[in-house]
Amino acid sequence: MSGIVAEEVCGSPLKKKTLYTLDNDRLIKVKSSRDGSTYGFGNFLYEVFFPEGYPDSVSKDYLTYQVFDTIQAFCSYVNGTIATQSVLTGLGVGEEASTALAATMTWVLKDGVGMIGRIVFAWAQGTDLDSDMKRWRLRADFFNDVATFLDIVSSQTRYFAFIICISALLRSIVGIAGTGTRPAIILHQARRNNLGDVTAKDASQETMVHLTAMIVALVIMPWIAHSHLLSWTVFFLLAFIHVLANYCGVKSLNLEQFNQSRFHLAVSAFLNSGGTFVPSIREVNRQEPVIVPLYRKWRYSIGCRLPRRAVSGGDFIEMREIYGDEVFCLMVNPSKGHVAVFLSPAATPADVIRAAFEVELIGHKLLTHFSVRDTVLEVMRQTRMEAGDLYERFEKLARNEGFDFARNYLGARDWRLTWRSPDARTADFMVM
Repeated sequence: MSGIVAEEVCGSPLKKKTLYTLDNDRLIKVKSSRDGSTYGFGNFLYEVFFPEGYPDSVSKDYLTYQVFDTIQAFCSYVNGTIATQSVLTGLGVGEEASTALAATMTWVLKDGVGMIGRIVFAWAQGTDLDSDMKRWRLRADFFNDVATFLDIVSSQTRYFAFIICISALLRSIVGIAGTGTRPAIILHQARRNNLGDVTAKDASQETMVHLTAMIVALVIMPWIAHSHLLSWTVFFLLAFIHVLANYCGVKSLNLEQFNQSRFHLAVSAFLNSGGTFVPSIREVNRQEPVIVPLYRKWRYSIGCRLPRRAVSGGDFIEMREIYGDEVFCLMVNPSKGHVAVFLSPAATPADVIRAAFEVELIGHKLLTHFSVRDTVLEVMRQTRMEAGDLYERFEKLARNEGFDFARNYLGARDWRLTWRSPDARTADFMVM
C-alpha cells in the first residue's frame, strides 16, 4: 500500500475530509472525518437547511438576515392564526343563523378585491421594487400587521365585509412587494451561481418556521381564544417583534449594487473628501435609510421622456454642444430641483452609472460652488469637462471597496431618445 494519493474536502467550516491511498492499483479510502462538526442529526439538519458550501457559497450577511427573517416569519404566522379565527367568526362559523352561501359570497368578494389590488399595485409600483427594495420590504411587513389588525377587529363591527376587503387589499400589496423584492435578496446572497439552491433552502427554512409556528399556535389558541385581553396582548407583542425583526433584517443587508440612495451616499462622501475616499459597502448600507426616503436637494430620473413643453432652439443647441455624441444627455430644472436624464438606445448599464455620477456632480456644484453670476448651463459645461477624470477615480476606489458596476438599481426607465437636428424653417424645436 502506497502513501496518500488524494484528499477530498467539502464545505466550510464544516469540512468533510476524506483521504485515499492506492492498493493494488485501486483507490482505497483510508480516513474520513468532519472538521468542526460531529456526525449525527445536527449535521443532517445543517445540510438540509443551508445551501451547499455554506458559508463560502453565500454572502457574509446571509446568516444574520436569515435569523431575523425567521423571527419575523414566525411572528407573522402566529398572528395570522389569531386573525383567521376572527375572520371565521365574522363569517358566521358556529352560528346557526349563518348560511354557507353568505359566507362564500363574502369570501369571494374579499379574494376578488385582493386580486384586483395585486394587479393595480404591480402596475403602479412594480418597477420601483428593485431600486427601493429595503423600504418596500419593510413597508410590506407593516401593511401585513395592519391587515392582521383589521382582520381581528372585523368580527366585532357591523362592517365586516368592508373591513376584510380593505385587509385583502393591504395583503395584496404585501404579496406583490414580498414576491418582487425577494429575488434581489436571493441574487445578492447566492455567490456561486447557486441561485436555485439558495432559493430552495430559503423555502425549506420558511416551511420549517411555519410548521413550528403552527404547533405554537395550536397550543396557545385554546388559551387565548376566549380572552380579548390575551388575544390583543399576544397580537401587539408579536407585531412589535415582527416589525423590529424586519427592520433589523433589511438593515443587515450589505448590497453591493447601487440604488439612488446608496449611490448618493457614496458619491457625496467621495466629493466631500476631495475625490480621495469612498466609504465601504457596509458603511453605505448602514447609512441608507429604510423607513423614510433619503433627503436630497437634487433628485433625478433616468430614461425619461422629453417634458411636454417647448424646448427653445437655443437650449437645444446648447445641450447638443455640451454632450455632443455622448450616449446620455441631462436637462436640469432648478426650480424643481430635478434633473432629467435622457438615454440613447446605445446606452449600457455602465453608462447609466456614469450619467448618475454626472447628475450627482452637478448637484454638488450647484449646492456648494454656485454663484449668481453662474448659469446652470455653465455649471453643466464645467461638470462635463471634469466628470471623466473624477468618475474614473471614483470607479477605481468604489471597485476596491467591492461595489458592483455590472448591475445597478438606479431605476432607469426604458425610454430612449435620439436627437435630430431641427428643421431650419422652425424657430423652436417643439416636443409633442
